[in-house]
Amino acid sequence: MRYLTDIISSPYEIIKNLIVYRHLLYHLVFREIKGRFVGSIGGLFWHFAHPLLMVVIFLFVFVYVFKLRLGEGGSSLSVIYIMSGLFPWIIMSEGLSRGTSSLIENAIIIQKTSFPTEILPAKAVIAPFLSYGVAIIILAVYTVINMNEPFLKFLAIPFVIFLQLIFTLGIVFITSTLSVFFRDTIQIISLVTTFGLYLTPVLYPLSLLPEWAQRLMYFNPIFPFTMLYQMLFTSITGFSWTILFLAVFWTILLFIIGAFFFFKLKFEFADWL
Repeated sequence: MRYLTDIISSPYEIIKNLIVYRHLLYHLVFREIKGRFVGSIGGLFWHFAHPLLMVVIFLFVFVYVFKLRLGEGGSSLSVIYIMSGLFPWIIMSEGLSRGTSSLIENAIIIQKTSFPTEILPAKAVIAPFLSYGVAIIILAVYTVINMNEPFLKFLAIPFVIFLQLIFTLGIVFITSTLSVFFRDTIQIISLVTTFGLYLTPVLYPLSLLPEWAQRLMYFNPIFPFTMLYQMLFTSITGFSWTILFLAVFWTILLFIIGAFFFFKLKFEFADWL
């Protein structure tokens, strides 16, 4: 009964702390974004250079080398399909990477001061969503203008981004906690995000997989998010309530587990760091 109470109360306590200390969270998020470019000549250019270079490479390989063509939209539709899955993946992978190491990187702050440590992984997750979220909006505008996609369905994008943010935060609460006690977690997450890009239908349609692999994808918690974005940006696959349900299910489940895991062990962080 005690554990059940803790499972219910942990998400509430973390959400409450994030709201109470929201001004500190805002400050840390924008300092995180600005701090990456202090002293650099390129400034914000370097922030977008890496993901844009990845997009160019993937587009060249899959669209122009492998001649991937989806539906009747030709190469334009293929480009939108790949980018609609790749941009959210880049956002999530950077959030996972930075969030997992956020407690270790701020070990001195945790040891010397008293404040809700959940702010550290939260700011590491929120920062890339704010930075790269602009790219998703630009892609949506381009799709509406050039592909004649219904404008109204793009109004669901903020909801999907919010779901993905909470989903990523739930995972990061788990991985950042594990990294305190098991430092190899950071390297493991790096491998998972690298291989996960190819094991999840981000760069290719689900229909290319055999039926048994398609069924397995429903057990991949990242899969429904890539599908949601691709359903919104293209008409290759129709809207699926099952996919939306899976996205909401994984978001709630992982956030509750992550919040419980983090909240139970947060008071031991200073001793292990």
